[in-house]
Formats: sequence, structure tokens, C-alpha cells
Amino acid sequence: MSNSNENTAGPANGAESPAASELNDEQASDVATWFDNIPRGLKLGIAFVAIAVIAVVFATWHDFYIHWFQVHTGTINESGPYYGFWSGFGSDIGEATIVVGIVTVYRHHNCHVKGCAHLGRRVDGTPYVACPKHHPDHQGGKRSISFEELKAAHKRAREAQQ
Repeated sequence: MSNSNENTAGPANGAESPAASELNDEQASDVATWFDNIPRGLKLGIAFVAIAVIAVVFATWHDFYIHWFQVHTGTINESGPYYGFWSGFGSDIGEATIVVGIVTVYRHHNCHVKGCAHLGRRVDGTPYVACPKHHPDHQGGKRSISFEELKAAHKRAREAQQ
């Protein structure tokens, strides 16, 4: 008998894919296992009741929430239409764009080794990025040469100059 969580359409080489190994019952948390055992109808019922309660709260406090939103985003007619927005809340759009861009570049160049937060470069022949510590072209440490080797090379260059 096969396990219901087992991945039957694995890779062609017969190795188990990383996503399938994460779905084993032994590795699943107790909360996820408990949640999976709840019937689907009960989950939908709870979601429907929660949405209904939130809708009733928003309908009851509509004027308060709308006014709060208008004040904090600057969309109330201060000295002209949307002047308050563009001089307040809307002026942060540029800063948010910069932050999102930095995060995107970091995630694009982040080492693909799980748990490594260093920036890296592409590994030839693969779609992966690796930092100097994990890149196969590097010999060992963070740099390809040691400080002592660097000092010796500098000394040889100085001697050759004289």
C-alpha cells in the first residue's frame, strides 16, 4: 500500500524530489496534521462565519473606519483633491519601491543553499546561485587565497618593482 502523501510522479532518475520529502508525515508539524484532519466542509463553514462576522463589524463601524482611513491616507479634501495623499501617505510610494527593489535584487542574487544568507554568483551549467563559500569553483574558504598568500604576492611584486 502506498502512502496518500507519497509523490508517485517523481523525477525520471528515480530520486525523490525535495518537495515530496517535505510532505512526509514524520516531518509534518502537529498543527498541520491536525488541520489536515479537519473535514473540508467544517473549514469552509468556519471561513464563511469569519467572513460574515468581519462584514458585520465593518458594516456597523463603516463611518468610523472610512473616516480613519481617509485621515490616515490624507484623502480628505485638505487644500485640494488628494493634496493630503500626495504630500503624506502617497509620498511613501517611492521609498516603498526602493525597498522592494532592494529586496528583489537580494533574493535574486541570494545563495541557493538552504540557510545561507550570502550573495553569490551563478554556477555554470545550473540554474543555481552560490556564494563564495558554497561555489564549486572556490577552494575552501570565503576567498580563494589566504591573507598570507596575498602578503607574499604583494612582497614579490614590490621586490620585482625595485
